[in-house]
Amino acid sequence: MPYATLNGHQVYYEFGDQVERPVLVLFNGITMSTPAWTLLLPILQTQYRLLRFDFLGQGQSDRPAGEKYTLTEQADMAMQLIDHLGIERFYLVGLSYGGMVAQHFARRYQARILKLILASTLAWSDEASQRISDSWIAAHKAGGLDLRETISIPWLFSSRFLAANSAMLEGLKQMAGMLDWNAVIRLINGVKEHDARNWLHTLTVPTLILVGNEDRLTPRYQAELIQERLLGATLEVIPYAAHVLHIEAAEAFSHAISRFCRPG
Repeated sequence: MPYATLNGHQVYYEFGDQVERPVLVLFNGITMSTPAWTLLLPILQTQYRLLRFDFLGQGQSDRPAGEKYTLTEQADMAMQLIDHLGIERFYLVGLSYGGMVAQHFARRYQARILKLILASTLAWSDEASQRISDSWIAAHKAGGLDLRETISIPWLFSSRFLAANSAMLEGLKQMAGMLDWNAVIRLINGVKEHDARNWLHTLTVPTLILVGNEDRLTPRYQAELIQERLLGATLEVIPYAAHVLHIEAAEAFSHAISRFCRPG
């Protein structure tokens, strides 16, 4: 199994073997792990050497105890993994939680990034965002997985997807039941400290911002704020999609990545 030991922690990763291709690094959403990108692979694997990995608290990586995993801690760990693998420059995609980590990563290491994509993410953890995450934590405490999923699912998917994919949603619920919820709370606690508004303007790496037109969790006003603060950034709205772009808009998401990260 591919693990790297970084600061005493085991970090799980998968790195493609197409050494002649440019490297594309994928930063997970908060409850994701490396397999969650599967629907994007048919397009992305034909063009890039993909690096997928699990942040601390996710998937097969270590889940150290504590109050929180900070976004800067996750960003630094990602850079250590990239250096461990001998990667010099690369394209970077951050989805949701991964988009917040990617902002902190770019603040510290932007010279290494060829192009940056921030998808379904926040410029800052505002009051609405914090109350949503608090409601999920309270729902789990009061009613476990069933109540947590009942509360959270409408925030994640578009109306059209919810109406047409009951079987898939049941499968996703079963996967959610395998999460280490205490680790997820530590990840959420790190998100609550996120506020990039005062330094986004210092980032000069070419950036594409993606948001679903029905995203209720990381809404368009957050994407527009990122665009406003990042000089020259491009905003693209994906139609008929909400927050979970890697599932309900996998093809559109993949093509947006490949168009923006095309060399030249």
